[in-house]
Amino acid sequence: MNLLEWYIPLGLLVLLLGVLVRAHAYKVCPCFFSYVTFASVAGAVRFLVRNQPAYYATYWITEAGYDILGILVMYEVLRTLPGTSTRAWWARLIFPSVVLVGIAMSLARTDAVPTRIVGLPHYMVVGEIAVRFVQVFVFAILVTLVPLLGLRWRQYSFGIATGFGLYATVMLLTTIKFSDFGTTFKLLWGWTSLVAYSVAVLIWIWFFSVPQKVTTSELSAPAPGVLKEYKDALRRMR
Repeated sequence: MNLLEWYIPLGLLVLLLGVLVRAHAYKVCPCFFSYVTFASVAGAVRFLVRNQPAYYATYWITEAGYDILGILVMYEVLRTLPGTSTRAWWARLIFPSVVLVGIAMSLARTDAVPTRIVGLPHYMVVGEIAVRFVQVFVFAILVTLVPLLGLRWRQYSFGIATGFGLYATVMLLTTIKFSDFGTTFKLLWGWTSLVAYSVAVLIWIWFFSVPQKVTTSELSAPAPGVLKEYKDALRRMR
């Protein structure tokens, strides 16, 4: 990769981190804030060791960090989803069910089409495909709940899920191809990852650039003047 390919995603991540700090997102979305912070540091470390033998190990170690934090962010999105009751027993089963389905689909896909990647990268790719499935499923769940619960799109949880949903959909397809064809697909896989991730970061920047619109089911109290009119109307009806 040339320097421009490093500067674009890293620069966007630093910009996103600044937007998150300004929006105090670390209080509302701590897992996502941790993800962006880790991504910024991991991107800088990869850049520093890009021409050294340590790059291979650094890449896969940081990739594991991306996957773990990506799963935690999806849990945070579902946990903070407005308009649903997390106290219901079925609500607690949504996230583990999605994770199990994602793992099962990744293993089933690997069993049906054996990968050409061997060793530790093989397990990393299988895990990454499972994470992508989870992220796509969470985005699909949110899209389904918007019309059913009358939720607003302009909320941080939807912005996070939208960015991950777009990126995960593209990367799910390209990672599967990378698993099928091995290193011969590496160049196209890298460019596709760069573009998809940059678009996802731009989506996050846009969503966090303005305050979110909170959906609430609580009824607001009437103004004093309106309350007085109600009282006067009741007196005349007596």
